[in-house]
Amino acid sequence: MNGKPVGIGLVGAGAFGDFCLAAFAQVPEVRIAAVCDSDAARASKFADQYHAQAYTTLGDLLKDPTVEIVALNTPPFLHAEQGIAALQAGKHLFCEKPLALNLQDAEIMRETAERNHVQLTVDYVMRFNPLWIAAANIRASGVLGKLLHMDLANHAAGLNLPDSHWFWDKPKSGGIWIEHGVHFFDAFGMVAGETGTITHAQSFINAKGQEDRVEALAHYGNTSAHFYHGFTHSGVNEQTTVRFAFESGYITLYEWVPTLMVIESVTTENLESIRSLLPGQIEVTSADGGLNRAEVQLTQGKSAVYRECIQSGIFELARSVRDSGNPLRVTGDHGFTSLAMAVGATNMSHA
Repeated sequence: MNGKPVGIGLVGAGAFGDFCLAAFAQVPEVRIAAVCDSDAARASKFADQYHAQAYTTLGDLLKDPTVEIVALNTPPFLHAEQGIAALQAGKHLFCEKPLALNLQDAEIMRETAERNHVQLTVDYVMRFNPLWIAAANIRASGVLGKLLHMDLANHAAGLNLPDSHWFWDKPKSGGIWIEHGVHFFDAFGMVAGETGTITHAQSFINAKGQEDRVEALAHYGNTSAHFYHGFTHSGVNEQTTVRFAFESGYITLYEWVPTLMVIESVTTENLESIRSLLPGQIEVTSADGGLNRAEVQLTQGKSAVYRECIQSGIFELARSVRDSGNPLRVTGDHGFTSLAMAVGATNMSHA
């Protein structure tokens, strides 16, 4: 990328903000120019660490001419107000999911970005995960036949979140579908190559009055899909499994940030033919009279893969800031489309 590094101002320096700052700092194409947090001590701590300017209000950060990209790491209910302010100020926006809590605000964000000739993207890390990309490429290749069904079973570590956390406060989080489900609605669309439509949804309330489980059915073109999120486990026993069923095989991804992919096929020829589409270390096992199996492992580990996905997203935005001819893999349109599914699932769950 030509030109000087693009200046980033991060808003919301909590635990995930800390993770993002460390990721940004390793991307030569960007420079951490400012850190904003309502906690002055926290803002100063991270600003000092990255030789940046500290702010306690978004308004002050937006006046800083060295900030070209605003990375928004605040709770979901603040995304629309803060994102619109950043876009109106002529800043490019790297927004944590969801784009907004409702479609009206999300549309205003898209229109504001277009009107001010700035870029808008959402931190949809799955679009940069090598295993999700491989699943999409295998589907597009047709080597396993048509994609018939997609399934998500997400048993998440909700027990690690205290009752006072904003996640459980629906006016602040939007609820499970909007706060969390948008990731998978978008990722399934990437794999299927189609826009999704929710057909059925339901939710479950625990003894504390918290909505801790949700479930939905959808279709992406002629491909059926099932989604389940349960924030009912701890960090010790949480599990996430995604499974894609094709006419002549299966793909399974393991973990919320997958580092293991298992591909099963009726022929070893199919598995050998897709080696060029697969990242990481690959091991193929043949089975007489059964499904042949290939395992693809990302050996750097979950945290490193997550960091690399964030870095890919901010790199693409920085590149596009310097040259708008460079397309974004994730746009405001993707954020809007997945939010529309999440809103639909939320409304249907409580109809």
